[in-house]
This record gives sequence, structure tokens and C-alpha cells, in this order.
Amino acid sequence: MAWDLEKGERVKDMTWDLERRAVTIGDTTIMLTSTEYRLLFSLRHGNPVTYANLASMAYNCKMDAKVRMMMDKHIDRIRSKLRGTGIYVYCVNTYGYLLLPEAF
Repeated sequence: MAWDLEKGERVKDMTWDLERRAVTIGDTTIMLTSTEYRLLFSLRHGNPVTYANLASMAYNCKMDAKVRMMMDKHIDRIRSKLRGTGIYVYCVNTYGYLLLPEAF
């Protein structure tokens, strides 16, 4: 997976649009809520991000059971929106999440 930071954060052919809170993957543009965008954007480098770091970056709060439940629900919605694009948000059990090309 290659990121092109000079052209606006890309994975493969994924482009990030902060103003519209959207990602474009190939010919598909996916609109996200502001929270979904912050969560997904936090994963853009293709490295695992801890639950605690995601809570801080996306929600500006500390991690607890309630925040984790909310985060999991948002990630599920993001996964639904990404379905069929070739990109997937993977769970790294007991650690956090990771954005990578979908394994078929």
C-alpha cells in the first residue's frame, strides 16, 4: 500500500477530502459524518492505532467502555460504507484498528 502525502493522503487510489468529509476510492466517493471521518483519517497511514489513541484523536476524550462501544458502532458504519471498495478497517484484537486493502 502506497501513501502519497503530497497529493492529499492516499492509500492505493484513496483520496481524502476534509472539507466535504469524504473519501474517494477509484470512482467511488463516500460521504462520512465528521466522527466517521476523524476515525478513518486517524487510520490513514496503514499502521495499527490503539483504541486509546483513536479515542483521543476522534472523540477528544479518554478511553472507557462507553467510548469503546461508540467507537465500534462508528467503525461498523464505516465498514458498511466502504463495502465493495477494496478497503477495509481491520480490528487488531485487544489493541485497536487498522486500515488496509481488503483481503479476498
